[in-house]
Amino acid sequence: MSLRDRIFAVDDASRELVQIPEWNLEVEVRGMSGAARAALTEESVSNNGRMNLKKMMPEIVIGCTFDPETGEQVFSSEDAEAIMSKSGAALERITSVAMRLSGFGSEAVDEAGKGSSSTPSVGSSLS
Repeated sequence: MSLRDRIFAVDDASRELVQIPEWNLEVEVRGMSGAARAALTEESVSNNGRMNLKKMMPEIVIGCTFDPETGEQVFSSEDAEAIMSKSGAALERITSVAMRLSGFGSEAVDEAGKGSSSTPSVGSSLS
């Protein structure tokens, strides 16, 4: 098997079980693929190169939250508005883990964990 084939054969998706005390349950948070991360970044970066965390948060929660028992995605794009009505602490917990697992830099993860409306620049926050 070639090196290329071995690389493509590896399941390299990062996963982590995350306890959400506000919901009294545990979810599986998965890191994004390269394509998903690039699309999210492209859609959520303004012309000045800053990430809009208000726009990113529901997309990250939708794309990265899975049922640990079934492996199925918990939310769909239709849930974006409803997601933002849930506990900020719960959403920050999921978002911070998802960003870390997806390879976002520590500044972006820190900002997401604060639930801040400030937006770190792309150049300084992506690995």
